[in-house]
Amino acid sequence: MLPIKIMILGGAVMFGLAAAARRATRQQLRILCYHGVWVTPGYEFGNHIFMGADQFARRMARLKRSRRPVLPLGEAIERLAHNDLPDAAVAITIDDGWASTLTHMVPVLEAYELPATLYAATWYSEHDLPVVNVAADYLRSAAGRGDVDLAAKIAEIEALPIEARLAALRDFGRSLGVAEDWLERRQFNNMSAGEIAEAGRRGLDIQLHTHRHIDVKTRLDELPREIADNRAFLAAATGERRFEHFCYPSGRFHPRAPELLAASGVRSATTTERGLNAPGTDPYALRRFLDGRRVSNLQFDAYLSGLLHFTARFSRLIGRRGKAPSPYAG
Repeated sequence: MLPIKIMILGGAVMFGLAAAARRATRQQLRILCYHGVWVTPGYEFGNHIFMGADQFARRMARLKRSRRPVLPLGEAIERLAHNDLPDAAVAITIDDGWASTLTHMVPVLEAYELPATLYAATWYSEHDLPVVNVAADYLRSAAGRGDVDLAAKIAEIEALPIEARLAALRDFGRSLGVAEDWLERRQFNNMSAGEIAEAGRRGLDIQLHTHRHIDVKTRLDELPREIADNRAFLAAATGERRFEHFCYPSGRFHPRAPELLAASGVRSATTTERGLNAPGTDPYALRRFLDGRRVSNLQFDAYLSGLLHFTARFSRLIGRRGKAPSPYAG
C-alpha cells in the first residue's frame, strides 16, 4: 500500500491542483539542496548526502524540462528581497564540496546550462583527508556492524595527529572487511584548493560553509573565526574576494547567528528547513528542499510546483490526529 503522503500528493496532482499551487506560490523562491553523488561500486551509502550520479543527471534534466527559471543564488535572493522574481523561480545549492561535485555534478550542470552555488567547507580541502565521521559511518554501515560504537571510533581517530588519521580509517575498514574502493574513488574527500578553483572557473558560484563544518547551534562563538578562515581559504584558492552567502552546516541554526553573519559581511544564509521562501522571508533563514536518493519524482515536482507547500499543511493537520506524517519528509 502506498504511503499516505504519496497518496495525498498523487490525488492532488490528479485533481489538477499543481497548476493552482504554482499560481498561488509564484512569487516564492524555491531552493534545491544537494550534497555529493555516490561513485563507489557496491553498497550505496547515504540518502541525502550522496545520491546516484544518474539520478542527479535525471533530476537536472527534469528541472530543465520544467521550464522553470533557474537563477544564480545571489540574483535570486536580491530579487526576492525586491519582490521581483520570475514566476516559480528556482535556485540550486550544493553543500560541503565533495570531490564528486566537480567530477560528476559540474558536467551535468554545464550540459543543461544551469547555474548553481557550492557552499564549501574547507578544512578537509586543506588537508586532503577523507571526512572522518562520514567515512567511518559508511564503513560501519557497509559492514552491517551496528554493534560498533561509531561515536567512540570517530573520537579515537580524530584524536590522532592529522597525518595518522588516514591509516586509522583504513585499518578500521579492513577490520570490518570493507574493500577500499571508497578511498580510490575519493568518495569521502572534499575538493582540493585547485579543484575548487576549477569548479569556479567552470561556473560554479563558490560560497561559505565554515572552515571546519562546525555546529553553529552549539559553537556559535566560533562562527566569526570560522567565516574568516573559510573566506581566506576560498580567496587564496580562487582569487576571488566576494563571499557573502552562507549555509549552516547540517542546518544547525542559532537565533544569534544572523547578527554575527551580518557583521562578517554575509548577506544570506540557508537552512535545511523544508519549504518555500516568500518575499519578506528572513534572508538568514532561507528554506530549501533537500533532494535525495529516496525522494520521488512526484515529491520533487510537487516542491517545484508549490503543491508540497499546501499538502504539507494538510498532512500535518491530519498527522496531529495520528494519521499521516508530512509529505515533505524524504
